Amino acid sequence: MGAFLFIWNPGKWKWHDLDEKINILRNTSSVSDTWSCVSHKKIKEGDRAFLLRLGEEPKGIIGSGYIASYPFLQEHWGGKDKLIYKVVIEFDVLINATREPILDIDILSHGNLARQTWLSQSSGISIKQEVINELEDVWFSFLKEQKHHAKPFSGTHKLTEGKQNQVVTTRYERNPHARKECLEYYGFSCQVCEIKFHDRYGGIGKDFIHVHHQAVIADADGEREVNPIKDLIPVCPNCHAMLHKKKPPYTIEELQIKLNP
Repeated sequence: MGAFLFIWNPGKWKWHDLDEKINILRNTSSVSDTWSCVSHKKIKEGDRAFLLRLGEEPKGIIGSGYIASYPFLQEHWGGKDKLIYKVVIEFDVLINATREPILDIDILSHGNLARQTWLSQSSGISIKQEVINELEDVWFSFLKEQKHHAKPFSGTHKLTEGKQNQVVTTRYERNPHARKECLEYYGFSCQVCEIKFHDRYGGIGKDFIHVHHQAVIADADGEREVNPIKDLIPVCPNCHAMLHKKKPPYTIEELQIKLNP
């Protein structure tokens, strides 16, 4: 699995709905946004993504997630009369740097992390393979120290095979490998309302869907096993939000009944 670095410069583009995205993330465990990507020939669905704030202080990593689409052409974010390649990122962590501490860019200049070029003017560049695991560990340690409500996937994982199911064991809650196996089994249609984004939106909707944890991940106490078929299920963002309208969340069957009484 590759990893890519995305850049946000608040001096060039104001992220007006950042707080709204953070609130959605806290209520549904994931939130999506599109981001420009210069490495459109290398990046693929399921790759890791890290979001770095530059240009204005404080500077550092403010988010992580994984790639939820193949690259597609879309109008430039600045409204210029040209198309640029973008991807959909499904974030598992987002931080507002004006209100919460972020992973300071100075930390990225030490040890193995110094091999990576962090002060990039381009968004969506490759993160070197020899840097990824250390970056994951540093990011996880930072979130744990800050008692952040979300914990990202770490590159440390184990795949084991049994007679009936393939099981992913991971130290952290959200694992792109588990997501991939879930979608290979169910496909990209919402299991509640049956919408398929590619059919509705064309190319920009290809391979876009949320993955819902049927066992509440916030209730997990440390390490646990995740069965991608029994524990995870694809749903659209609207149905995902509705599933979490109560605690514990509605089941897929309960929401289907509300949708089609």
